[in-house]
Amino acid sequence: MKSDLLLKDYEEVVVLVDDNFISSDGPLTIMQLCSDNDMQLPRFCYHPDLGIAGNCRICLVEEEAEDKMILACSTIIEEGDIIHTTSDRILEARESVLEYLLINHPLDCPICDRGGECDLQDQALLFGSDRGRFYESTKRAIENKNYSTLIKFSLNRCIQCSRCTRFLSDVSGSNSIFLMGRGLNTEITSYVSTYISDEFSGNIIDLCPVGALTSKSLAYTLRF
Repeated sequence: MKSDLLLKDYEEVVVLVDDNFISSDGPLTIMQLCSDNDMQLPRFCYHPDLGIAGNCRICLVEEEAEDKMILACSTIIEEGDIIHTTSDRILEARESVLEYLLINHPLDCPICDRGGECDLQDQALLFGSDRGRFYESTKRAIENKNYSTLIKFSLNRCIQCSRCTRFLSDVSGSNSIFLMGRGLNTEITSYVSTYISDEFSGNIIDLCPVGALTSKSLAYTLRF
């Protein structure tokens, strides 16, 4: 992140996004700039009220001065940036990210309480490919946890966006659960067996972009 811009008085900058000149009078990320100008980029881990994680990689964009694709959620704009959000390279990268997320995602949509209002369904429809390259007969399985009387944990559906853990650590301050492990072993868990007693914990049900966290009391009775 170009955080050095935040340490001095910010002057108005003009950037070119998909052939549109856009000005900003504050230190905005590419994601914030696009959202403020009705140019929606796909996102899973990004949330305007949470800290930036950059986990999901679905918000990749191109900047002509950079050789590699960059994250829209964590890159602050600079004067003269030329940004592409719909190039062939970007569209192919988004297809690959979604294909990766779906490798181990279970086919629970017909019985999932988030079905029909799931960000993963929506993004896969808009930005995903019509075919995949992985045909393994088994998917990764994670034991579901019983951490709360309010929240039903279906962790096979988790895409490790970390919205729930960031809310509990940064907003409510409870630090009840964490992202632990690396790669294929990454999962939402805690160091010791615990129970989430945070009075704000129910908010993470709405923050979850997929059906990994749903309401226990309303299970199989309504859609969100």
